Formats: sequence, C-alpha cells, structure tokens
Amino acid sequence: MLDKKSFIITAIIILIVGYGAYKFLYKGQEVIVLNGNVEIHDVNLAFRVTGRIENILVDEGALVKKGELLASLDKDIFKAKLDYAKAQLKAETINFQNAEKDYKRNVGLLKKKSVSEKVYDTSKTAYEVAKSKVDAAQATYDYTNIDYKDADLFSPVDGIVLTRNIEPGEMIASGTVVFSIMPNAQTRIKTFANESVLSKIKLGDTVYVNIETMPDKKFKGHIGFISSEAEFTPKNIETSELRTSLMYRIRVILDEPAPELKQGMPVTVSYGK
Repeated sequence: MLDKKSFIITAIIILIVGYGAYKFLYKGQEVIVLNGNVEIHDVNLAFRVTGRIENILVDEGALVKKGELLASLDKDIFKAKLDYAKAQLKAETINFQNAEKDYKRNVGLLKKKSVSEKVYDTSKTAYEVAKSKVDAAQATYDYTNIDYKDADLFSPVDGIVLTRNIEPGEMIASGTVVFSIMPNAQTRIKTFANESVLSKIKLGDTVYVNIETMPDKKFKGHIGFISSEAEFTPKNIETSELRTSLMYRIRVILDEPAPELKQGMPVTVSYGK
C-alpha cells in the first residue's frame, strides 16, 4: 500500500505523463470552426403533358425509390390518340407496300421497254410520296406514344416527398410542378476559409456539422472540395472581421443522408480535436 505522500507523487507523475502524451498525439491540432450553408438541390417534378389527375400514389413525407410511379393522368384521351395514330400508320404502311410493289415492277418493265417512261415516273413518284407519308405516320405514332407514356409520372431519384401540389380530378397544365422531392444523395455544405485555415486542412479530413436548433447532434462528414482560387466571401456567412478578406470555398460532404438539414440552412462546421 502506498502512503499518502507516495500516492500524491504517483498521481502527479501520471498527470504529467498523460498531459505530455496528449500534447504529443494532438500536437498542432486545434479546433477550427467555420460557418456555412446547406446545399441540397430538390427535384421538382411536373407532367410533360396537360391532363386531368386520375391517381396520386404518394403523399408528403413518403419515401420513394427511383422509377417508382407517383401519379397518373387520365389516359383515355391519350389512348384514343394513340389508337388513331396506330390506325393511320397501318393504313399508310399498306399504301406504301402497294406503291413499292408497283414501282419495283415498273423498274423491271422499263428495262424491257415494256412500259413507258411516264408510267415509270408516275409509279416512282407515288412510291416516294407513300414513303414520306408512312414516315410521317410513324413519327406521329411515336410522338403520341410518348405522350401516352408521359401521362405517368415516375420518381427520377431515391428520396423523400417534400411537397405535393395536386389533388385527384384537378386539371394540370404541362410543366406545372406537382411534387418536390429531396434526393437521398449526399448532403453538401458550402463554407469558406482563409489562407491560415487552409494550411491546416486537406481533402478527406473528417469534420462535424451542427445546427443551432439541434445543438447536441453532430453530423459527420468530410472535406470533399477545396477551391484553388480565392474569392470574396458571400455576405450571408462572413463575419464582420472578414468582410474585405479573400476566402477559399470549401465543400463538406456528409457521410450519410441528413433529412434534418434543409436547403440554405445555416450550419457550423468544426474540424480538429
């Protein structure tokens, strides 16, 4: 058993050794705090065609997958147009086949001088006209088929539905935003640092992001980009001491999706021990 004096000496030695080890391990590391803003580019979805809303399959807050059907327009009118275009294409194809057959026959007869140049020219013109008509009918059918398919709206990304701006039975004009989706892509933070800070950080370094409304929660991320050119700091994140300083833009990428962070939200980025 150690006596009181020996215990105190041992404790002091442990403290000194521990402090020395800490200084050795974390030498040069300091806490760097930067102010920034969240960069999330929401996806606004709209129908390419005009129509009446028939089905809505998701609501605000829903998690959706890429390729998932979100809503549909009434397809009756699109189906009718598609059927008509298909019938037209079929009719023009038959006309073309007949004109082609007649033209090819006259090509052979002309070589044998069994048909006049005028008859040959007429059949050739009919063939060319029929071909142009079948090409036009095919284009009409293809375009109408695209309209029919675009009466369904699919999610282009994995994400969460932020807003839904439609109701069943509502008429929607082409291009009207009906859903807004926040992708489950990497959340990014834009911030700026001066040269003195820049010399202490590098790409890939771990950082932590905080927001004022959730002071006890840290979002882990890493430095994904450091600009090679200096620029003036945007007024919305600079401090009064740095209003005339040239700063370097830094992009922080969070390691996991963070739905709590919204576009433009001010955040604090901390680096170091």
